[in-house]
Amino acid sequence: MPPRDLALAFVVILVWGTNFTAMKLALDALPPLLFVGLRFAILVPLIFLFKRPASWFAILGVGALLNMGQFAFLFSAMRADASAGLASLLLQSQAPLTILLAALVYGERVTWLQATGIALACAGVAGFALIGGGSITLWGLTLVLCGALSWACGNLILRRLPGVNMLALFVWASLIPPLPMLAMSAAFEGPAPFATIAAMDTSGWGAVLYVAIASTIVGYSIWGALLSRHPAAQVTPFALGIPVVGISTAALILGERITGLEAIAGLVILCGIALAVLAPRLSGPR
Repeated sequence: MPPRDLALAFVVILVWGTNFTAMKLALDALPPLLFVGLRFAILVPLIFLFKRPASWFAILGVGALLNMGQFAFLFSAMRADASAGLASLLLQSQAPLTILLAALVYGERVTWLQATGIALACAGVAGFALIGGGSITLWGLTLVLCGALSWACGNLILRRLPGVNMLALFVWASLIPPLPMLAMSAAFEGPAPFATIAAMDTSGWGAVLYVAIASTIVGYSIWGALLSRHPAAQVTPFALGIPVVGISTAALILGERITGLEAIAGLVILCGIALAVLAPRLSGPR
């Protein structure tokens, strides 16, 4: 990978890693379901810049699973039950979950190295369940893992869309979350969503705009460009840097700290994810 593309990969890691701290700041001003709806409502006008990139079935699936389901679970966890740093780590469980689901749904082969990595990741998650309290509750862990599962299910749709403009796809998929999320927010989160939005201060709006624009527009446009120029096995391992940036940024800006046991469990998860993602390269040519 040339130096320019390496630099772009690190830009994505920085944007997506710091994104979790911005989410936490936005959640100080907004309840989670309303945040999901507002985040994607901001992107809706951008659909006029792109022609429809895929079938309506694909747009609905990506919007429901990746845009709505993933973030409804994640934001609900981060509101009170999970720190930003650990959420950035645990959400990467989507990688081994995607491998397992692809094996079940598409019959893709799972190597013994991948199976070992998945087992390690599961052991780390079980460690968090046993530790309890600290930087994440059992309910928060469950919600983040539901978000990771939603992401993994969405990945199965993406795997059947080769050559699709991913930035355009995610922009069009932003049509799906706003109305259901605003309706659910009005029903369960009260007070009235629009009153809550009107009361937001500059820092709240800044965090929401960062999550909506930097994460989606900058992150996915660069990520899609890298995947178009290089093999997926060469690009996707860079995602392992996201929780490193996420935990570091949360510690620096939010003052979050993790315990020694949490650090060990997190390291086990990260090693498991790395092994699952890098297994095809470690196995060598066949």
